[in-house]
Amino acid sequence: MPLIPDGRVLYAQAFREHFAAPAFNVCNLEMAQGAVEAAEAEQAPIILQTYPGDLAHGGAPLAALLRTLAEGSSAPVALHLDHGEGLQMIAGRLRDGYSSVMFDGSHLDPDENIRQTRQLAEVAHAFSASLEAEIGLFGGDHGSVVFTDPEEAERFVSESGADTLAVSVGSEHRQESRLDLERLEDISGRTGHPMVLHGGSGIHPDDVEAAVGMGVVKINIGHAISVAMTEGAKEALNSGLDHYAMLKVMRGKVRDKAVEKIRLMGATDAAGPVPA
Repeated sequence: MPLIPDGRVLYAQAFREHFAAPAFNVCNLEMAQGAVEAAEAEQAPIILQTYPGDLAHGGAPLAALLRTLAEGSSAPVALHLDHGEGLQMIAGRLRDGYSSVMFDGSHLDPDENIRQTRQLAEVAHAFSASLEAEIGLFGGDHGSVVFTDPEEAERFVSESGADTLAVSVGSEHRQESRLDLERLEDISGRTGHPMVLHGGSGIHPDDVEAAVGMGVVKINIGHAISVAMTEGAKEALNSGLDHYAMLKVMRGKVRDKAVEKIRLMGATDAAGPVPA
């Protein structure tokens, strides 16, 4: 099954069918392979996404590697830029064939965030790709949590042209968390728009299920698979395995964690039947 060329197709399906696509932050071959193997095992659509730090680590070869894995997968895979920092980075990933990109204008005042988001949405749409934007801050290693204001979200959706909106309702990067479901429901009711949650590794399972029912179509997972990969490396080293065996264990740990997240988000079998 080919790479999903336009993230809007995936997000529309997830919104309609009430599941969320897990978006796995990956920075090397083993993490990406583990996530794709999980998608194939569950026949689930997933997203391989790269954070600016991942791109600083892997550069253009990483983007090419992810595209090759996506194009060879038997399950649908989208490529996404996480926390894009401006036109140069966003346009670069669109030229690499990414299905979807994020512009993080959360540090800007609302008017400027809307203005820049609208411009970058036009760029993404010219490439037949999707644009994600953000209101609020998710905390963890990104500073303090700043919750999304529902009224601001309503205005932002109506004026920015963003296809999905990342909303801060309690999830935190690298932390266990519970969501403010009343706030999320208010945002959902005001916007009627597909939403995204960052800091998804530690969200309570009950809250994940509730959020998906309210229109969350993408949940970012980074810390959980990073920990899984590290645990695999430690296990392999303690067992005296050679480096090939160690990489295989690492990949397997990532796969198992990715399967867990796919099932939690209700994405299993959302890919449809395996092509003949």
